[in-house]
Amino acid sequence: MTQDRRADPRLLLHTRVEISGVDKAGLQFSERSKLEDVGDGGCSFSLRNAVSAGAILGVQPLGQDGEKFPDEYSRLFMVIWVKWRGDRWRVGTRCLTEDELSGAALPASDSSPKVFAP
Repeated sequence: MTQDRRADPRLLLHTRVEISGVDKAGLQFSERSKLEDVGDGGCSFSLRNAVSAGAILGVQPLGQDGEKFPDEYSRLFMVIWVKWRGDRWRVGTRCLTEDELSGAALPASDSSPKVFAP
């Protein structure tokens, strides 16, 4: 049995989202995915694009048919961990804080990504 060290409860959801950001090769990407779990402090999802820990990603909710909502916008998340799972990367993120969004507390990019083997 594993212990969950998260302070906030997690919900298992399969909400459609569009993830945008910069991959490990430095190229911009936009990819559709589904949230795998969500909590007050973050979420996880799978990607085909490899990203690094510390990367900032935009996560935009989509409708059931993949449509964008006119009154919804991307929320910013920081990648905390990345794990290879079969043919996709599983990515764990946390919401950026108000200080981080204002640029007052953004950490320097870590050149050594935290990638864990399955």
